[in-house]
Amino acid sequence: MTKRILLLISDTGGGHRSAATAITAALDEVREGPNGGALVLEHRIEDVAAHCTFPLSQLGPAYSAALRFAPPIYGALYYATNGRRRFRSVVRFCEPLYRDRLKTLFLDFKPDVIVSVHPLLNHAALRARADAGMLGVPIITVVTDLGKVHEGWLVPEVDAVVVPASEVYARAKERGIPSERIYQLGHPVHPKFEDVTESKLELRKRLGFPLDRTVALLMAGGEGGGKLLPTTLALAKSKLPLHLVVVTGRNAALRQKLGELAPSLGTPMTILGYCNNVPELMRASDLLVTKAGPGTIAEASVAEVPVVVYDFIPGQERGNIDYVRTNGIGVVALTTTDVVRSVRRIVSNLERLQTMRMHQSTVAPRGSSRRIAELIASIAVGEMEDATPPPVRKAVAL
Repeated sequence: MTKRILLLISDTGGGHRSAATAITAALDEVREGPNGGALVLEHRIEDVAAHCTFPLSQLGPAYSAALRFAPPIYGALYYATNGRRRFRSVVRFCEPLYRDRLKTLFLDFKPDVIVSVHPLLNHAALRARADAGMLGVPIITVVTDLGKVHEGWLVPEVDAVVVPASEVYARAKERGIPSERIYQLGHPVHPKFEDVTESKLELRKRLGFPLDRTVALLMAGGEGGGKLLPTTLALAKSKLPLHLVVVTGRNAALRQKLGELAPSLGTPMTILGYCNNVPELMRASDLLVTKAGPGTIAEASVAEVPVVVYDFIPGQERGNIDYVRTNGIGVVALTTTDVVRSVRRIVSNLERLQTMRMHQSTVAPRGSSRRIAELIASIAVGEMEDATPPPVRKAVAL
């Protein structure tokens, strides 16, 4: 039996494509249906902006420009659209820009299941499904943000909503989604983060990291921008017993600049560009210093590496900061002074570091992408599973 899965994303940042890629990697592991029998899951990831007319066709570049040059304006826009009536107005404005092309995409691919991995695409998928006369094709929303998520994520009309945490589960119920259609399966972390078998010691030896220093991994998403440079310099000048591993992503200029500065900073440093071995880097590190991307935070929890969050996207990532604080998996330090102070406190208190790791082992369900793939497979063959209620978790403070 062969079933087709269409995953809808928008390349506004790298997180949505990463989530979709994690899901498809898990779909590739599925070999049989829920009740036995061979099952093949064909899948396709589509950037919906490629099927829109102007200005939605420029959504990705506009998003990147807004975050680079005017984050407060982006945050204001986020909050301005985060309400039921206000978001409906956005939907009405956008519908003429995608309806015909998205309908054509659905008719050409003929999916058995449609998966939305972006908050702007749930209403779009519902409309295009109706236009294509495909009302029997289930739509699944996979929420990739943490905490208090945007209104666009939570649409009661879809057939299933996958949420990453109990905070989002509660918000989905508040928004009128029946509990039997909410699945708390965790954030879609790529299976390779769970498949690392080497110990921290073995990884450090192979990667060339020191065994007698605290290894701090610094990241800022795939583009390597924002506050990564001043944060790195502040830690490098702190005189703490650190070895810094800095991932500059696609930012070649930053990698070159750090390479030139590193010899004079006094703290040993490994400077990397875009990496495919982030799971190993996280497992080998004692601490992750990062912006508040939900995918990175979820990956850190799977790798059990406590986080220091030094930056966030206004509006969109605010809930992720609250998630880190509430669940005790790290600290939030939004200035370079606070970052150095927080790292110093953590480095000098190994018990606190261990407590953070313990919280991470309980807050993030393992096998998230594989469970999401199993759910998609069961829905594709018409055997919807029962939703599992989330565990009750108390807020913790460190």
